[in-house]
Amino acid sequence: MQFELEDWQVSATESLRRYLSAEVAPIVEAYEDEHRLPPPEVIRKMHDFGLLGGLLKQADGGAGLDYVTYCTLLAELSRVWPSLRSIITVSNLALMILAERGTDAQRQRYLNALVKGEKLAFFALTEPNVGSDASHVETRAVETDDGWLLNGRKLYISNGPAADLGIVFARTGEKNGRPAVSALIVEKGMPGFTSVRVRSMGMNCCPLGELLFDDVLVPKENLVGERGAAFEIAKHYLNLGRCFVSFVCLGLSQAAFDAAVRYAGERHQFGRPIGQFQLVQQMIADMMTWLETSRLLSYRAAAALDRQHADGARYCSMAKRHNSEAVLRVCETALQVHGGAGYTRDFPVERFYRDARHLTIAEGTNQIQALLLAQSVLGLSALRG
Repeated sequence: MQFELEDWQVSATESLRRYLSAEVAPIVEAYEDEHRLPPPEVIRKMHDFGLLGGLLKQADGGAGLDYVTYCTLLAELSRVWPSLRSIITVSNLALMILAERGTDAQRQRYLNALVKGEKLAFFALTEPNVGSDASHVETRAVETDDGWLLNGRKLYISNGPAADLGIVFARTGEKNGRPAVSALIVEKGMPGFTSVRVRSMGMNCCPLGELLFDDVLVPKENLVGERGAAFEIAKHYLNLGRCFVSFVCLGLSQAAFDAAVRYAGERHQFGRPIGQFQLVQQMIADMMTWLETSRLLSYRAAAALDRQHADGARYCSMAKRHNSEAVLRVCETALQVHGGAGYTRDFPVERFYRDARHLTIAEGTNQIQALLLAQSVLGLSALRG
């Protein structure tokens, strides 16, 4: 089994690293403190490195990257600015849906601006009463002569307050005795559509929002894919999102580990670096192990997607579940290595911990991932008889 990246993949990652170190890293803390959206030029620059539309075919304006390469770049971005990563991957998820499931007219209208980062998108599935049970969304869209009349509420939607458009999943009737869910393109400025920012614990620069739909008239041509078939679309792209999250955890773990190693070498107590103390060395060794197991699971998931492996969904769930738990341990341990300094905002490890905390919840909670993994081998569902 090959564990090394190709030379061109290493070169692409190093190019992104140089840009992030020189142009992005110096502004992160100031922007996070002020809860500001990253500069537009930085968002647009992500297209040049393949992070926006990178998985799309070149004919669609993408870079034609494989999952291993794209996710490697994603981990590098996450190491420097997790908020920017969240903005990029959420918008990227929506544009992938449009590129792969949208009509020619939809692709022509929206794709170019999204791929270039000139516009941002959201992916609106979660609701106040609907999280893990995504097939029972309560937001409804009723077909009329003039279009789809959309009513409902979405919650905890990344990019919600800042995005120009997004994919909204709504119930459009019943199918085989179960809710039929359809996907609609909703644009900012449509009458009856409002968004409110929700304050969150971390990733302050990626706006989290509540979206409200009050008799929003959505044109009929804004239906994505077939009517009533959107739940399968959501499941497919949520699975990709789990792989992405596993690499986000990897990048953030790397940042926390590097910070702990650096501090352990610089901080002196009792006349020597604290890294010389056995218990600090034990914490470093623990972090190394969590980091490396996360790396192996991440690449196994990405490689499975590239090979279209039958167990790809299982590997993505496993990597997401393990890595999001591991990144919390790494960040918490890195903070402990820093002692009292780690609890202050003088060092970035406290932000790393806050940024990492939601990853056990994003793209399906870890408890749901555990049920999916057990079901895949037992053939028995804990959710339905």
